[in-house]
Amino acid sequence: MTKFPNEKELKEAREALEKSLASKLLPPNASPVDRVKYSICEEFVKYINLHKLTQRALAEKLSIDEALVSKIIHYSFEEFTTDRLIKYLSILYPEVEVKVLVA
Repeated sequence: MTKFPNEKELKEAREALEKSLASKLLPPNASPVDRVKYSICEEFVKYINLHKLTQRALAEKLSIDEALVSKIIHYSFEEFTTDRLIKYLSILYPEVEVKVLVA
């Protein structure tokens, strides 16, 4: 029989992961805007892994500073607007479409 962690154990695991990883986890109470930004950042992570790029190479491709790329791929999106992230993503995927799903 599989035992699932309780809420306290999940909270402790999330806190430990946040401290041990350079990338941020999306908090359970994230706003809709933060969820969208997080999803967009995921696309950059997928792109960098799929194309085996360094942060520097992606920064050059996007014509932005490497430090900004680092923030994006580590989900530190607080200083980015949604449209700015979409602008960068459209450089990688010129035909990108953004859809809003209502749950």
